[in-house]
Amino acid sequence: MTSFLLIAAVVMWGLSFIATKYCLRFLSPAEIIAARFVLAVPVLLIVVRAKRLSFELIRRQWMMAVACALVLVFHLLIQVEGMKTTTATNTAWLITTIPVFIVILSYFFLRERITRYQALGMAIAAFGVVLLVSRGRLGSLAFIQSYGDWLVLISAVSWSVYTILGKKLAGSHPLAVTTSVLTIAAVCLVPPVLMTSGVRVYASLDWMAVGALVFLGVFCMGLAYWFWAEGLKRKTAGGVGVYLYLEPVSTTLAAPFLLNEPITPALLGGGALVVVGVWLVERYGNRGKE
Repeated sequence: MTSFLLIAAVVMWGLSFIATKYCLRFLSPAEIIAARFVLAVPVLLIVVRAKRLSFELIRRQWMMAVACALVLVFHLLIQVEGMKTTTATNTAWLITTIPVFIVILSYFFLRERITRYQALGMAIAAFGVVLLVSRGRLGSLAFIQSYGDWLVLISAVSWSVYTILGKKLAGSHPLAVTTSVLTIAAVCLVPPVLMTSGVRVYASLDWMAVGALVFLGVFCMGLAYWFWAEGLKRKTAGGVGVYLYLEPVSTTLAAPFLLNEPITPALLGGGALVVVGVWLVERYGNRGKE
C-alpha cells in the first residue's frame, strides 16, 4: 500500500507539469499557483483534522514556517514562469537535479562532506543538464539564452533551500508541517492575486482548464502531499527518494500525447545522464568514507 501511495504521488507530480503548461494558455503563473493553494489547503486541513495531528511545535517555530512559505511561493512562481518558455518534459528532467543542489547547499551551510563519487555524479548530472538545455546542440551558444530552462533550474535550487529550511521544523508530523507552510503561503499570495485579477479570470476558463486546475490543486498539491507524507512516515528517506525517478518518466510518456512535445535523442540522453548523476549523489551521500 505504501508503494502504491508513493507511486501515485510522483506520477501526479509528473503530470502536474503538463497540466500547468496547459493552464498557462489562460492564466498567469501567480493565478495558477493561487488557485492551487485555494484548492489544496482545505483538503490537507481535513486530513490533518481527521488524523488529529498537532500544530503545537510549529506554533513555537512560526518564523521558520513563514520563511519556508515565502521560499515556497518564490519556488513555485519562478518554476511556472520558466515553464512559459520551456517544455513540460524539460521541466520534469531538470527538477530531478534537486538532490544535487541539496548536497551542494548542505556542504556550504551544514558542513556536510561531499564524497568523490558525489562529485562525479554532480559532473555527470551537470553535463546532462547542458545536453537538455542546449537541445543537443553543444556547439551552439544559443542554450545560454534558454530563459525558461534556467528559471526552472533556479527553481530546483530554491526547492533545495526550502528543504534545508524545512529541517528546522523537524519533530512535527510531515503532513502538519506541509499544511502549515501551504496555509501561510496561501495567505501571502492569494489576496494580492484576487485584488489584481479577481475571480472573473477563473470564471471564463474552459472545462479542460478548470479540470487541470482541480488536478493541480486537489490531487497534485493536496492528495499527493498527503501520500508523500505517509510514505515518509513508513519508509526511510532513501527508500522514498528512489520513487522520484518515476516523476519525469510519467511526464515524458504523457507529454507527446497531451501537448505534442517531441521525444528527442537529446532529451533521452540528457535525462539519462541526469538520473545517473543524481543516483550517484544519493547513493554515496550517507557514506562516512569514499
